[in-house]
Amino acid sequence: KEVVGTGTERGVVFQQYALFPWMTVLKNVMFGLNLKGIKGKEAEEIAMKYIRMVQLEDFVNHYPKELSGGMKQRVAIARALVMDPEILLMDEPFAALDEQTRMVLHKELEELWYETKKTIIFVTHNIREAVVLSDRILLMKTRPGGIKNISEVKAARPRTATDSLLAHLESRILTELEQEMEKVLK
Repeated sequence: KEVVGTGTERGVVFQQYALFPWMTVLKNVMFGLNLKGIKGKEAEEIAMKYIRMVQLEDFVNHYPKELSGGMKQRVAIARALVMDPEILLMDEPFAALDEQTRMVLHKELEELWYETKKTIIFVTHNIREAVVLSDRILLMKTRPGGIKNISEVKAARPRTATDSLLAHLESRILTELEQEMEKVLK
């Protein structure tokens, strides 16, 4: 459906953490609930459910400056999920993270998806990340933009980057991207 304004049916996790530095983990996650009029103990209980889901219950009273990049991103994910959106939009949420943290968050995101069954639109430039996390990959083309193709990912879950089906899909997508790059170079 057409989006004509803001709304709580969409949760967004940005590349940058976009946390309030003056608020603790708990207060950051409770922020949207407070805007909806859910306050106090009720808001805290709901927020704690999602904080536990992203495995940060030992850090509820920490401020963003006291957290690692991966922990900050997990707070951002909990803050988006606490609003119970129909769809979660993730714009390169793991791009600034080291490979080890990224792999941990891939597993956590997959577990969150199993638990919530939310529709997630995940934007990434990392082909391996796309094939490991996705059920469907929309490959963008160069100017004037648009969808080059759609690939269904049929691999079983949980997935590993060493799965031969995923390696084949990754190779095919890289070939298609090379074709797009050649257009740009001409």
